[in-house]
Amino acid sequence: MRPCLLLTINLKLMEKILVTTDQSVNSKPAIRFAIKLAKQRKAELIILHVYHLLKPFKWSEHAFAEYTDTFRKKTAEELTSFIAGIYHDIHESEINHQLVLVSNIDVVDGIMDYANKHNCSYICISTRGAGTLKKIFGTHTAKLISSSAVPVLCIPSSYHLKELTHILYASDMTDYENELKKVVDFARPIHASVAMMHISYPYELALDKELAEATLQEKADFKVRLLTPRRDISHTLLEDIEHAIKSDKPSVLVLFTHQSRSTFEKLFFPSNAEEYSFYGKIPLLTFNKTEGK
Repeated sequence: MRPCLLLTINLKLMEKILVTTDQSVNSKPAIRFAIKLAKQRKAELIILHVYHLLKPFKWSEHAFAEYTDTFRKKTAEELTSFIAGIYHDIHESEINHQLVLVSNIDVVDGIMDYANKHNCSYICISTRGAGTLKKIFGTHTAKLISSSAVPVLCIPSSYHLKELTHILYASDMTDYENELKKVVDFARPIHASVAMMHISYPYELALDKELAEATLQEKADFKVRLLTPRRDISHTLLEDIEHAIKSDKPSVLVLFTHQSRSTFEKLFFPSNAEEYSFYGKIPLLTFNKTEGK
């Protein structure tokens, strides 16, 4: 009798990209971005709408259940039409996506719960415009940046869809090896180049750029360009970052929130943050300090 040969096949699960919408005009840029990103990464796109219905005191459970069912069907129809309009606007054929309606009293908790339970790789959400953390991103996005274990892509409400060709990763060098792996994981499938920026202070030793880039490439198994602009103490940190961004022209800026929430907000979202134009132009990818390494 011939022995049986058992073959073990490792199936890579399709990556999931989650994008949130409240069916507003402001939410459209994030959906456009998510569609393009999902196509480039060959990922499944999940379009999520979080809602909350209050049950009138005098209603029976049956009456409220019927009302909820009607509401969900109507909302699903509206979402389908809303998404179809976005595909039409960007002249793209529809990709594999699913519409999901989730009931939760807190929108951000609903987003994070779904993203965690369904192993989503990224959350895309639109931002508002200029101002402090909450003014720039809105309360929901600000809370996501601070709390989500799933990386968050913040897409400016005025963002015009373009090719993602270059990723700029701002590093404080404290955990760059682990962070760089996550940046490369984002960049590699979309064939984007990566630059790692460390704004160096006058007291820091100058790096041998060629040797440092060779080391980074070896550790990340990916070509990484190193930028080490000097810190100008007459400027704010954001002024130095904005100057580097204008010079490097990235498609996406990557930040890691390994600092405490208050420190992160003070550094990157001071009261005069609206003065820095890059917030309204460039998608921002944030990895939270709570995310496992």
